[in-house]
Amino acid sequence: MYLKREKCLIVGISKSGTSACKLLLSKGAKCFVYDDAENDSVKEAERNLAELGATVVYKSEIEELLPEITMVVLSPGVAIDHEIPVRAKKLGKRITGELELASEFCLEPVIAVTGTNGKTTTCAMIDDILKSGGVKSVLCGNVGTPFSSVLGSLDEESLVVLETSSFQLETVSRFAPHIAVVTNITPDHLSRHYNMENYIYLKGKILVNLRESEYAVLNYDDKIVRGFGEKTRAKVVYFSTQDEVNGAYLSDGKIFYKGKFVADLNTLPISGEHNVLNLLAAVCVAEIVGMTEDAVCEGIRSFKGVKHRIQYLRTLRGVDYFNDSKA
Repeated sequence: MYLKREKCLIVGISKSGTSACKLLLSKGAKCFVYDDAENDSVKEAERNLAELGATVVYKSEIEELLPEITMVVLSPGVAIDHEIPVRAKKLGKRITGELELASEFCLEPVIAVTGTNGKTTTCAMIDDILKSGGVKSVLCGNVGTPFSSVLGSLDEESLVVLETSSFQLETVSRFAPHIAVVTNITPDHLSRHYNMENYIYLKGKILVNLRESEYAVLNYDDKIVRGFGEKTRAKVVYFSTQDEVNGAYLSDGKIFYKGKFVADLNTLPISGEHNVLNLLAAVCVAEIVGMTEDAVCEGIRSFKGVKHRIQYLRTLRGVDYFNDSKA
């Protein structure tokens, strides 16, 4: 994308908005930044971006500015039906997000994970397994590190593990990871997405642009996610705790991938059926990218879970204590 003649309005000065603005400025784009909030952290971010060459604008200036803007970049916290993108769309402006923007400058393969639950844990498992196999894995996205902020650290040996939320998927149109993982879909964020049908549609956008050379890793035990397999051109690989699928599955306490033994379940140092599903998804990804069984097993054994997500703390007087504050 040639950006030196673009005039971009970044709406929402979060981590993602700030990172997107820095990327655009580095490519020569003229950037305007705006945020509905006026707290100290936003003001500090605005000052920092202004020092880099961005122009801070206020709500009263937006109406006059929009006709000359060529692209509006939304932070994930800014809904697609916010008044600014609504007005911009009526003027025929391109509406995009930080994730889509970053993907257009990323030449390395992306493993993108979405779903209602399990995204962060699955991404962390994949990252651990890849690193155990000596792969330069870069974990980013909805986990807290913007995709656009890691582009400079990537090289031809890198694999990007990208946690992808429904908020980010609202603004994608061309995003196409090499491997797309969908963990599950249950009602969530309906106050923003209005209804379950729209929420399902947004989650499914991660698969829309996949080609025959790419992969969709899907939860066979979730009927909605299973159905996505019928709507993608990608190679479909399922995972299941209940059925022997053409992918990763659980049988008699053992993990298999397409009939091949991978590991005993008791090697997983965290508990819960949901984590078994997360692990099976990670095994699918590891097998697709060619990790050895040793790397997979080492990644499983070394995984300690994600902080605040049913995180084991200690056993005291026969009672196990867990930190589940993320819930």
